[in-house]
Amino acid sequence: MRFAAVLAVCLLATACGPGPDKINKVETAPPLSGPTYAAVGSISAVTLDTVTIDHEAVPEAGIPAGRTTFKAFADVMATAPEAPGSRVAVSFRKQGNDWALTELAARP
Repeated sequence: MRFAAVLAVCLLATACGPGPDKINKVETAPPLSGPTYAAVGSISAVTLDTVTIDHEAVPEAGIPAGRTTFKAFADVMATAPEAPGSRVAVSFRKQGNDWALTELAARP
């Protein structure tokens, strides 16, 4: 009787986990597309996967001067300055509906 109760609890516990559609699911980001644009500015904020930059206008991309949040990948951030206020030069491309950094470098 006790074995049956333990077995029932174990079966219920395993039934509460993620379903087969969520196990090992890999979400892919849309590919980078279009031309590469460049701007200069200063870092406003950094999170795990984004960088917010106060920048000059980029008329070719249709972006007015202001603050834009860019997606940022580990290869770009590996050697990039991350302190808010750091002056930077950036290169970026379209990724789906967002902008993604392709280069982020310190600028004096």
